[in-house]
Amino acid sequence: MLTPVNFDPVAGRRRLVQLVRERAYRDGLDIVLASGKRSTFYINGKEVTLHPEGLWLLARLMLHELRRWPNVTAVGGLTLGADPMAAAICALSYETGQNLSAFLVRKEPKGHGTGSRIEGRIEPGQQVVILEDTITTGGSARKAIEAVRAVGGEVVAVLALADREDPEADAFRAEFEVHSLVSLRELRGHG
Repeated sequence: MLTPVNFDPVAGRRRLVQLVRERAYRDGLDIVLASGKRSTFYINGKEVTLHPEGLWLLARLMLHELRRWPNVTAVGGLTLGADPMAAAICALSYETGQNLSAFLVRKEPKGHGTGSRIEGRIEPGQQVVILEDTITTGGSARKAIEAVRAVGGEVVAVLALADREDPEADAFRAEFEVHSLVSLRELRGHG
């Protein structure tokens, strides 16, 4: 078992791929995705982000990835997919000394109080990374990016648990720096 003291990113990533295969990846289906597209396979990231070992591994691996951007001070994304990821990264970042804040982007502005779309503080010019459980077309991450930019935040990258490698996300990947921990190729045993 991996622990904070002996965490090995290579072994951690291998185990995360295994967990995604076991818990979240299903093939041979006929389903409609959040993007409205029909698909024969599904990656339910919440089956990993709501699992103790899965969320711990994901947060550790994302903290490792986040060292690429030392000026990033917060992580978050569109609710519901990004919520557990942002909270786990925020909590574990205290332990690693990275001290990253978390934020959550509502799908619609709050209908009461301040009417804010973002929970958690983002200051103008603050560098952030957008989190996503599964990238299909990039639509959910794009909504979060727009909300962050509206309050003056600077999005430096998008980090995802899994990438469906959908060609419809090519324009999104060309526009933003996108990294995923697990690819469809790996889930299908080709990577």
